[in-house]
Amino acid sequence: MRKTALIDTPEAASSEQRRLPRKNVLLSGMLTSANGETAWECVIRDMHVSGAAITLLRPLQVGSRVFLLDTANAAVHDARVAWSRADRSGLSFTRSYAMGLGLPPSLKFLWRLLFEAKLQQAERAVARGVAGEVALSATGLSRERIHQMVRQAMPDKKIPQLLTRVRRLLDD
Repeated sequence: MRKTALIDTPEAASSEQRRLPRKNVLLSGMLTSANGETAWECVIRDMHVSGAAITLLRPLQVGSRVFLLDTANAAVHDARVAWSRADRSGLSFTRSYAMGLGLPPSLKFLWRLLFEAKLQQAERAVARGVAGEVALSATGLSRERIHQMVRQAMPDKKIPQLLTRVRRLLDD
């Protein structure tokens, strides 16, 4: 008697052929071009040690180099776009870094992006009625962490604007 296959969709078939199992996640992230000039919010849908699938409101060019900033874990992945369909793309990591002292100087712009992403999360919480200081703290933006991010990101021209936004949250 012939067994019927449990896999009946192309997506399911391709996931079964992966060398490494992926972990389903739902994390906020930032995707940025290799030079850091453009950045987009994204959702990380699944992840493993050498890649991730993300949801983004635009298709990406296959083969292009990007950085995926996992804002929840303060990690960044240097990646190539492996595939892209409508609002979903697959990334293949070439190198990963923890946001810390080991981050190469050429990637200092990622500190500003992490600061900006966390600040946007806090601003959304304040819009829902959460107090500014509580919202900042809940997103990991303690005064000490803000100072650390600012020191690492300097001399980024956008830092003063971000600090003004923090002050507004604290004043409300």
